[in-house]
Amino acid sequence: MLYRLYSERKRLLLLLVVLLGIGITIFLILRPTRFFTKAQESDRVETENGVISGNVTVIDDQTASGGKFARLKSSETIAGTTYYIDCLSGSDTDSGTSETTAWKTLSKASQASLSPGDGLLLKRGTTCTGSLALPWNGSDTTPIRIDAYGTGDLPTIESNVNNARLVNVTGSYITIENLFAKGIAPSTEAACDNNPKGYIIGFQLDDTSHHITLRNSQASGSYAGVYIKSGSNNNKILNNTINNNNMMNPLDVGGDGDAGAFGVLIHGADNEIAYNTLSGHDACSYDYDRDGSDVEIYGGSRNVIHHNKASQSDHFSELGKNSSQSSSDNTYAYNSFTSTLTDSVFLNTRGEGHTYGPIYNTKVFNNSTYLTGSQSQGIVCSNCGSTILTLRNNILWANWKSIYSSTSFTEFNNIYWKIGGNPLIQGFTISSTSQIADPRYVNPQTGDLHIQSDSPAVDAGSNESVSAGFSVDLDGKAVPSGLLPDVGAYEL
Repeated sequence: MLYRLYSERKRLLLLLVVLLGIGITIFLILRPTRFFTKAQESDRVETENGVISGNVTVIDDQTASGGKFARLKSSETIAGTTYYIDCLSGSDTDSGTSETTAWKTLSKASQASLSPGDGLLLKRGTTCTGSLALPWNGSDTTPIRIDAYGTGDLPTIESNVNNARLVNVTGSYITIENLFAKGIAPSTEAACDNNPKGYIIGFQLDDTSHHITLRNSQASGSYAGVYIKSGSNNNKILNNTINNNNMMNPLDVGGDGDAGAFGVLIHGADNEIAYNTLSGHDACSYDYDRDGSDVEIYGGSRNVIHHNKASQSDHFSELGKNSSQSSSDNTYAYNSFTSTLTDSVFLNTRGEGHTYGPIYNTKVFNNSTYLTGSQSQGIVCSNCGSTILTLRNNILWANWKSIYSSTSFTEFNNIYWKIGGNPLIQGFTISSTSQIADPRYVNPQTGDLHIQSDSPAVDAGSNESVSAGFSVDLDGKAVPSGLLPDVGAYEL
């Protein structure tokens, strides 16, 4: 009897174990694929194609020399003391070290003493008037962090005072994110399309600054959304919205001095401009009729402009120099630029003998354009030459001139086109590896410059861009996906 009872209990125990195992298996199969505790949810990192959990800090781990170029939004913690600004309800007599004791003004915060690892947070949904100075020095391993707290819209820093620098950085190893720098024109020029007039900078990286990261922020309405001054180097401008900075200065009749409408203005060296959305940098000018540039390089060297999406600006990029500062070795890769403006230009550079040249060794890899204006141009290279410009793997669709060059330069594996065909290529003969052909964009009228399966761009590129470190396309897809890189900014 005891043996039979024991055996029965043993069978029941085995049955329970089996049933428990089946239940666990069913749960593992049917559970949600995105399962986070509250703590894990706050630590997750979002990419364009999914979510990676964990406390990760990787948005600025890619240098211009290559690698994954993953677009990641960091979830960092502040190791040192955190200070708070609430321009609506704060008080400058408080300590500033908690949300309930936040400071009220930017001037109070600018006078604080921050050390490596410290942070300064501005309250979301608030607007601060004036300028925020960032004179502090972090370190390579413990940068100072400027960020937002709370919920709602990005905290806004705005001013209509001429010569204002909304965020003025003179320090080093500082990460700035989740801020909106908004310029408000001191005046407008009635005789020039009521164009905004004045000199206000959104984010200025002064000549003493270096190793600054600006990300996930916005800059609008200024003379320049971001200005990297001569002497400022090794900075990263990543994943920002930079739009409608169309303020001009001096904007007066006569002379040759009008300037402005810059998205990013670069006078410094060794900077990375990547994953940004840029648009609306187009302004009235007495001197040039229209002016403006998403990325303007004047006297800057070894800058890398890659994986940006741009639209509706007078230029995507223009390069120049003066007698006191040379400019060379800048690279453009995997950018897209679309515009319906009358005379948009993708890239304008200069060679020997030009007033604003020479700019040596500009490399242009795997960019895509769709410019439908009657006077639009893909590339303008005055006084060009093989030491001035290298052009490989690009799709240049421009309805007036695909390229103007006064002489030959290094040119291979490009595609040229315009509405109706027969694009104008002026001043030189394209290489045998390049094509005059419809690139077969998916839907260029809506800005979709992906290529279709029957595109002549498929496997028609060369490996120079990969050798230069660009191993993913504008979507983050591995390059090459076939035997060779596709021409343009997108792999099939």
